[in-house]
Amino acid sequence: MTDEDPESGSPGNHPVGRVLRDRREAMRLSGSELAERTGLTQAKVSRIETGRTAVTPEDVRTLAEALRMSASEIEDLVTRDGVRRTDADRMTQWRPGESGLARRQADIAKVELACREIWVFQPALVPGLLQTSGYAEAVMRPRKPDGASETAEADLADAVAGRLRRQRILKIPDKSFRFIMTESTLSNRLGSPEDMVAQVRRIRDIAKRPNVSIGIIPADAALALPPLNGFELLDDKWVMMDLFNTALSSQVVSDVQFYRDVFEEFADVAFTGIGPILDRYARLYLDRSAQP
Repeated sequence: MTDEDPESGSPGNHPVGRVLRDRREAMRLSGSELAERTGLTQAKVSRIETGRTAVTPEDVRTLAEALRMSASEIEDLVTRDGVRRTDADRMTQWRPGESGLARRQADIAKVELACREIWVFQPALVPGLLQTSGYAEAVMRPRKPDGASETAEADLADAVAGRLRRQRILKIPDKSFRFIMTESTLSNRLGSPEDMVAQVRRIRDIAKRPNVSIGIIPADAALALPPLNGFELLDDKWVMMDLFNTALSSQVVSDVQFYRDVFEEFADVAFTGIGPILDRYARLYLDRSAQP
């Protein structure tokens, strides 16, 4: 007995991406040649083949047709596990995150560790993976009247420690990171001037890592989109964002793709030569810290 399809020679229980890759290789096509035939990017073709991105029925049909697969083969692939039916998924589109600052940091760390590619956009705050302890404490300190309770202070300390532990992922060389933030993230002062000096230094240090790209959108840049809220993209599978009183996440293909497109729009107007901008804010906060 065999699982193989007599027409394609592809095991019936193989992931969709592997079936497509095997077919491409059998036709002696490169990934870039397939991308050119389909209008998809070579990076997306690669992510689909390796299973690192959610794949829609439309993507499957586009690739399979370019690979000259039969109608029956295409329908088989479209109905396999791992192909997302967007309309059905929208029933659970945006899910609230866990309550509790420390618990949320631990949950995010698990998701980030399972991903190879993380993109973060922030219009008002330095991204969590780049924050110093002083800055993180200023961001996460409770604003409620009872925020000074011993329980709240303990949760805050645990959350700050959890955020710093999350940053260990930056040292893993086979993971890549893209951070885009507006200049407002530097002009918005959270914490003391000394905290901001340390934060600017931290951004400069992390930007030197070979697997990290940091871009800053200048204050006078012409924007095609309003920077309404920050978000984090994990591979092509997940988008997360923080609100004042909760956090939301979605694994719906259309949501993730929408925010990837938004990210690229902002990346197009960001400067990756961030040294001069960081120098300016370092001087600003050094001057303020010297004032009585």
